[in-house]
Amino acid sequence: MGSDDVLLSVLGLGDLADLTVANDADYSYDLPANKDAFRKTWNPKYTLRSHFDGFLPKSKSASLDVEPIYTFRAHIGPVLSLAVSSNGEQCFSGGIDATIQWWNMPSPNVDPYDTYEPNVLAGTLIAHTDAVWGLAYSGIKNHLLSCSADGTVRLWNPPEKVPCICTYNGNREYGIPTSVDFIGCDPAHMVTSFSTGNTVIYDLETSQSLVMLSSQTDSGLQSNSHINRVVSHPTLPVTITAHEDRHIKFFDNKTGKMIHSMVAHLDAVTSLAVDPNGIYLMSGSHDCSIRLWNLDSKTCVQEITAHRKKLDESIYDVAFHPSKAYIASAGADALAKVFV
Repeated sequence: MGSDDVLLSVLGLGDLADLTVANDADYSYDLPANKDAFRKTWNPKYTLRSHFDGFLPKSKSASLDVEPIYTFRAHIGPVLSLAVSSNGEQCFSGGIDATIQWWNMPSPNVDPYDTYEPNVLAGTLIAHTDAVWGLAYSGIKNHLLSCSADGTVRLWNPPEKVPCICTYNGNREYGIPTSVDFIGCDPAHMVTSFSTGNTVIYDLETSQSLVMLSSQTDSGLQSNSHINRVVSHPTLPVTITAHEDRHIKFFDNKTGKMIHSMVAHLDAVTSLAVDPNGIYLMSGSHDCSIRLWNLDSKTCVQEITAHRKKLDESIYDVAFHPSKAYIASAGADALAKVFV
C-alpha cells in the first residue's frame, strides 16, 4: 500500500470521485459500483443542542441528540471564536467583550450537576479593546494568535506573567483583521486576512510583513472581496481564503501569487478547514451547505446540507478532528453537528 493509500485509509474517505448530497431527508446517494466509486461518505451522527440563540422545530433525524456535560461561563456577551490546544487539555474563547478566556478542560466524566469548579477557568487574556474575531493555536511553542475588531493581531504565551508577546498591524495599515492562522509548514510565520481584501504573511519574531498575497487576475484587476476565513495548508506553502463573494482562493506563500480561484458556493463562504493529512478541504457557507473538496483536483467530492438558515445566515464554522474520522459544523440554527 502506497503512502497516498495509507493517508486515504486513515481519513476514511477513499477515492471520492463524484459529488454526493446528504440532507435530513436523504443522507447519501450511492453511485453504481465500480472501482472508482467511493467507499464512504460523511453522514450525521450527533447533534449538539442546548444553545439558546436560535429555534429549530422538531423533526425526524438520523443523528443522536447530545446534551452538554459542562458549560463554560465567563464572557459578557456572545462568544465569537474558539481554539483548542494540541493535547486537548485546554481551550481558549474570544468574545465580543474583547477578552480571551483560557480554560482547563474538565473530565468527560464530570457530573453536569456538580458545584462550580473555579479551577476550570485558568485565566483571562486582556489586551484587545474590541471584539475578538478569530483565534489560532500552535502546539510547537504553545502559542496563541488572536485577531480583533480593534485592528490588531496579537501573539500570546498564556502562562507568562505578561502573556501578550507581540502586536501586529498596530496602526491598522492593512485594515481590520478578520481571520488568522499559523503557517503549517513554517510555524515561525503567520497569515492574516483583512476586511480590505488583503492577506498578509508575517514573521512572528520580527513582526515584519513578509508577503502580501495578491488576488490579481489575468486581466490585471485586483479583487478586494471581503475575506471571512484564512487557513494554511498543514504541509505545503499554500494559503486558502474564503470570500464573501462565494469564492475560495489559493495562494503560493513564496511568490504571493494566486494559483487558483473558484466559485465554491451559492452564498458567502464563511468557514474553511483542511484535514490533518492535507488531502481534503472543507468549506461552509450561508447557502446551508458543507462541501468537501479534493485539494489536488479542486473538485467537490461531497455536499452535505446540514443547517437551516436564520436571518439569512447558516453555517458559521467547520472543523476536522485532528486524529479521528470526524468532521463537525456549527450553525446559526444554534446547533453543532458531528459527522462520521
